[in-house]
Amino acid sequence: MIRHLVLAASLATAGSAAAAPSFNCAKATTPVEKAICAQPALAEQDAAIAQQYKAVRGKLDAEAAKSLTADQRYFLSVRDNIYADPYTGSTPVKEIGTRMRYRLDFLKSINPQPPAGYVGKWRNVEGEIEITQTADGQLFVAANSAQPYHGRWVCDLSGKAVASGDSLHVTYQDGPPWTLDLTRRGAVLVVHETPPAGVANDGFGPPFCGMNGSLEGAWFAVR
Repeated sequence: MIRHLVLAASLATAGSAAAAPSFNCAKATTPVEKAICAQPALAEQDAAIAQQYKAVRGKLDAEAAKSLTADQRYFLSVRDNIYADPYTGSTPVKEIGTRMRYRLDFLKSINPQPPAGYVGKWRNVEGEIEITQTADGQLFVAANSAQPYHGRWVCDLSGKAVASGDSLHVTYQDGPPWTLDLTRRGAVLVVHETPPAGVANDGFGPPFCGMNGSLEGAWFAVR
């Protein structure tokens, strides 16, 4: 009986030691990488994220795959910034662990072959766009995003969408009539913000966003 207990403990220890992230810990140089290598739970999360990212990327069309690569790089920069500046009273390890769980859930939710059209939910590292269709066939867009983690800027725009060519357009109603332009490109929804005619984009962002905020970019269909 004792021998069996010792063997079980040895196997458990070996299992923990085997937990490895997606990168070589012998070459870890940044504080985040070293923290992930030192925490088996984080190492397992990192490996799971890398595996899921590779799996879903392989099912996407070329443009969507390129967009997911950019989104993943953005996530990694967010993760590193969180480690450097976690919430007061929390710890870097706890905060990046939570953010890594969110990331894995997001990657698992991506639908690499969404149906044609716009209806559904579209997400990226910053937020969500939901497009619904009313009983009379009109499309309604609700878009929300925020600077990841600290939320130093927030974007919020909703309204009826007008179809034109291969795009949808939503006009901001509570200020200068900027438009949100949404275009399907394979498995992603590409969003662009257009200022009113004669108004220059001053770089501070549209009126439906906080300073420096934006809804522009690629958004992924999710289940």
